[in-house]
Amino acid sequence: MTGLLRFDGDRATEADTEAHTADMVAQRHHLRRQLAVRAGDRVLDVGCGPGYLLSELRGDVGPTGRVCGIDISDSMLRLARERCAGTGTSATAAATAAATAAQGAVDLRTGRAESIPFPDATFDVAVAVQVYEYVEDIGRALDELFRVLRPGGRAVILDTDWDSLVWRSADRERMRDILELWEDHVAHPRLPQELGPLLRKAGFEEEPLTTLTFVDRALDPGRYSYWQVGFIEAFLAGHPGARAERTRAWSGELRELATSGQYFFSLGRYAFTLRKPPGG
Repeated sequence: MTGLLRFDGDRATEADTEAHTADMVAQRHHLRRQLAVRAGDRVLDVGCGPGYLLSELRGDVGPTGRVCGIDISDSMLRLARERCAGTGTSATAAATAAATAAQGAVDLRTGRAESIPFPDATFDVAVAVQVYEYVEDIGRALDELFRVLRPGGRAVILDTDWDSLVWRSADRERMRDILELWEDHVAHPRLPQELGPLLRKAGFEEEPLTTLTFVDRALDPGRYSYWQVGFIEAFLAGHPGARAERTRAWSGELRELATSGQYFFSLGRYAFTLRKPPGG
């Protein structure tokens, strides 16, 4: 592995924009159904990113609840603070104040999944979206999640299995080479295949596994894969095993396929719904 992808600066801004895509909106709807947050709950978002899910969960917990988010990226936390403050989202100050009064309190902190900066049994609900595949010491991170949940608390962990990626290309060898290099952006590119036993070892009880499939047949800013092309180009620009001309040829072919109506992209994500045993 050459180095994990970091979501600071321009990458944070692009991730913020990607969160508006139809694929990501549907993902948040799915996660909220699985989390089943109730009024008054205390909720933790591990790796909260630009705060879209966090801001939606504020409405679910209501004025008596609390949502907390941690992230290692200062850029992401800045975006999350702006989003939760309602900057630019309400027509008037009065409307902003009224909306804020109906939502739970917010606590955003710098923190890592392996060392969550909250006491034992703090939260009723926790969520981690596309986080644990980046964490080297996954066992320690899961132990921390278990620790901060109250007995009987629930959590949802969503990650990608990068073996599930299907991307149309006439040059299958080049596509395979690019995607193998891209795997270096995470510590665990096939985490969903391995996660079940790790969760049980940490003490969690599992509910039925649910899946999401992103399918894009157009390459435009409203679709997830459009932004993935940019993330991959940026990551490979600093990868010692990548060649710039090969990366350009790869992305150029995708844009040509899109122009001719032949573009196809599919990716599988897996949502593990967990519970800490009442006596845990």
